[in-house]
Amino acid sequence: MFGQTDPTEYDWLLGKDKIVSRSYALEKVQEQTSLYTKVAERSVKQNEQLLHFMYEAKTASGSVLAPALIKEMLSVEMTFFAAERFAAFCVADIANVSKCSPGGAQSIVNLFYDAEVSRDINNGNKTAYSVTPITDASTGTPYVDTQEGVDKRLAAILANTASFPDARLLFDTSFGANNLKAKYVQSFYFLGMPLAGYSNPADRNEDQRRRGDAFIVDVSASLQRRFGLKDTFLKSTFQTSSVADTVDGGVKVYWWSQPMEANEWAVLTAKDLNWTIMSFIGVGGYIAYHTGSLIISLNSMCMTLFSIFVAFFFFRIVFQITFFSFINFLIIFVVLGVGADDVFVFMDAFQQSLYELKADQQPATLEFRIKHTMKRALHAIFVTSFTTSVAFLATSLSPLVPLKSFGIFSALVIICVFCVNALILPPLVVMYARNFMGRGWIESFKAFTCGLLPTAPYVDPGRELTTPGDHGEAPPSPSNPRPSFSARTSLRRANSLGNGGTGLKRLPSKIRPGDEKYDTDSMRITERFFYMRYYHFLRGRAKYVILVSFTALFAVGVILWVKLEVPAEPEQWFPQSHMFSQYQDLASRKVMVGGDSASTLSVNIMWGVDGVDSTGTNPWDPSDLGVVKYDEDFNLAAADAQAWIMQTYEKLKDAPCTVKACSSGLLVDPAEPIRNVLAETDSSGNLTGGFYLWLRTQGIPGAHPTTAPVTGDAFNAKMCAYSELRVTKLRYPGHVGYLSNRCDDTPPPQSRFILIEAKSSIRMPQAPVDFVAAQDQWEDFSVGSNRGAPSTLTGAKAASTNPFWLWSITSLSLKDNVYLGQTVCFPMVFFVLTLSTGNVILALYSTMTIAGIAASVIGIGVGGIMGWDLGTTESISSVIVIGFSVDYCVHLANAYIENDATHREVRTRIALTTMGISVTAGAITTIIGGAFLSLCILTFFVKFSFLVCFTIICSYIWAVVFFGALCMTAGPSGKFGDIRHIWQKVRRFFARWCSSSAH
Repeated sequence: MFGQTDPTEYDWLLGKDKIVSRSYALEKVQEQTSLYTKVAERSVKQNEQLLHFMYEAKTASGSVLAPALIKEMLSVEMTFFAAERFAAFCVADIANVSKCSPGGAQSIVNLFYDAEVSRDINNGNKTAYSVTPITDASTGTPYVDTQEGVDKRLAAILANTASFPDARLLFDTSFGANNLKAKYVQSFYFLGMPLAGYSNPADRNEDQRRRGDAFIVDVSASLQRRFGLKDTFLKSTFQTSSVADTVDGGVKVYWWSQPMEANEWAVLTAKDLNWTIMSFIGVGGYIAYHTGSLIISLNSMCMTLFSIFVAFFFFRIVFQITFFSFINFLIIFVVLGVGADDVFVFMDAFQQSLYELKADQQPATLEFRIKHTMKRALHAIFVTSFTTSVAFLATSLSPLVPLKSFGIFSALVIICVFCVNALILPPLVVMYARNFMGRGWIESFKAFTCGLLPTAPYVDPGRELTTPGDHGEAPPSPSNPRPSFSARTSLRRANSLGNGGTGLKRLPSKIRPGDEKYDTDSMRITERFFYMRYYHFLRGRAKYVILVSFTALFAVGVILWVKLEVPAEPEQWFPQSHMFSQYQDLASRKVMVGGDSASTLSVNIMWGVDGVDSTGTNPWDPSDLGVVKYDEDFNLAAADAQAWIMQTYEKLKDAPCTVKACSSGLLVDPAEPIRNVLAETDSSGNLTGGFYLWLRTQGIPGAHPTTAPVTGDAFNAKMCAYSELRVTKLRYPGHVGYLSNRCDDTPPPQSRFILIEAKSSIRMPQAPVDFVAAQDQWEDFSVGSNRGAPSTLTGAKAASTNPFWLWSITSLSLKDNVYLGQTVCFPMVFFVLTLSTGNVILALYSTMTIAGIAASVIGIGVGGIMGWDLGTTESISSVIVIGFSVDYCVHLANAYIENDATHREVRTRIALTTMGISVTAGAITTIIGGAFLSLCILTFFVKFSFLVCFTIICSYIWAVVFFGALCMTAGPSGKFGDIRHIWQKVRRFFARWCSSSAH
């Protein structure tokens, strides 16, 4: 029922952002035009389906380049390339697709072994392979057999860069001709597309990718078994070190791929969410302890669980919201505390109702008690539920679909919890009071038999307390008015003395109107603490110290908050002991000379695409950004358009980039050629590749894109034919697009778009803020290239489909979401509390308190105590915790305004006494519910646990200590701040003003 929506690459991306929109447009136009293109099986290397091995020396020499260690590396990598199904996914040799291309792997092992992999001729579904050690021609022995041979082979490789152009990239930065030792080495293996039965990589891309991803995950599982890696209840499989011991020492092996990481995230998410069970048990146990009833506790947990199902019904069926991700499950840990808080408020109000009604000379029978409880408790629960749900709705203003979905679902859950509790708690408490309260286990068991076993009749305790009404006096009415305060006080003192010190006991000597009805001997420990000790503490000078201290605390929190920035380094999603975190740490430290093509980033300058039309898109499908709009003025066959493309191409070679992410001071990597399907040139301007070089072999020897361009239908026919060549599909896949493959038509089809692809100088991983700075540099270049462009080639756009390029936008937007949530939350709380309490001063005090909570959590908690940046996890969690930072303050504010006292000190005392016990219990249960998340593996849940618990602690302290001291010092009394009184004053003012104006 609660199945998650199938994830897509756009789930956490800002679809309305121009960077994301361009990536989507590029992906879609390449997908559309690829329908008319057929590519050789597995001929296109897939950077997203890479398996990366890294090896770290655990030897006395500090080098991994030893004979036994290299043989161990071969054994490890054979787990991948000798796997039964590898030949069905490897990058194929174009001349013979049954064989795997050597270009599909860059391996340290291949420097010492010749490996051939192909499909088994007897069974095409299996892999056949042969591995032969490379021998020293002078001795006839394998290089890998001796250390001398290994060193000789390495020296020869370094001396022959022509034969081994990329070999240097497989070693760490310390390796060189003068030091043939390396602590780290690496290998890369790629899968290819299209798979058998598909025409090109874009043909049912998700289906192809899913099959390849599953193969990589299966190989990873084989590697885990090889190293004996096993998971436990508290640890992932990858938190066990994978070290192999040999005669030459040990080697630590790391392996990583995007499919593996995605699978690990899904596995650990499901595993971590199992702690929900312990949260249920912990919260249920405390409810049973606080209420003294296992029945109330079990029913409370069932009501909370039922509320989630009801909320999901409205979410999915009524509101037709189809997106549901893992983040929605986080509401479970929040709603446990909210539901328990509702139960505490109701049950505590019921407990207190007995003496409140008696002291007010009202009947205290069960019927009147439940009415009194409903009137007092349900209003308090409604106000907190409403403010909390609206605070969560503020999250739905986020442009990110997962946060929108979470905000709406959370608000629905909170509302449903209130409705279910409001409907079930009153009859449940009546049933519990009549059948179970005050009875032993045996009598309670008899009550469960529904009359089959006799039980003692119910005795209403409200009829047993000694009050005037019990001796024939009628309840207060117009004809029998309620006794005055002095009479009631004298009467209660007389009753206390007449009872020999039992029943309603002697009251404190200093009594203000409103608090005379509270008897400390009948109070529970927490109530007595707030009524006596804490009240006297706040009455003294302590309240002034508290106000000054918390003001300083707020200032510190704000200062630390404004200093928070997005992370300067790539974020860690797994614990430090996890293989993937250690792998990322090595990449961030850049211990290797270079990486594979997966560690570089391609950026395209694209023409012919005018944007995306989002009309009619599904707002709950993040991958549905709209329909691509082509530029109808685009005409690649025009001479001025071709000349402008070449001009842009030449400028891009030397385009500067001055930000941190650009490693060479240029936008592009100078060591990598820029791929321009129209024509490529060397430093002297001579043609070295592309369409125009091919034209010279087709009977047009002088063809040149700027000096002798081919134009019109002749260009269109030739370019269409060129795009269908196998060599073009391999070097320029998706670089020029046609919506037809009938190049011989008259007139021939026109290209719909063209792009230039360049390897940027950005080397991943990079921090989001650095990525965005580099994006701005690319944007400046594309904007500059549009200045003076011909009408046939306007609108050049920089675009990349790399997920890291796109994720940087999300990371920065999440920071803005924190401020958006706060901006919406504070005015909303002020408005709701103004209406709820009817007092603008109390609403202002509450808003100030909630601002203090937010500053303490984000500034002091996130920035000060934990030293975190405002990263993805912190931003998402901070938005979420806003929703339940308002509860306790709102409870106390309503209790302050609703009690029948008039003096601010008594009002504060009663509010803390009647609601303090519920607030305390609610805080404890929410902390119990959130604390179990700290035992999770994923850092997201661990950080969320801290933020939940710290938010509750701050909310409790600010509400009970600061808000209590503030109300004790300057709480509104009488009509001060009353909105009805203010409205009457305003009306009278305007009436007098209008009257004077008329005269």
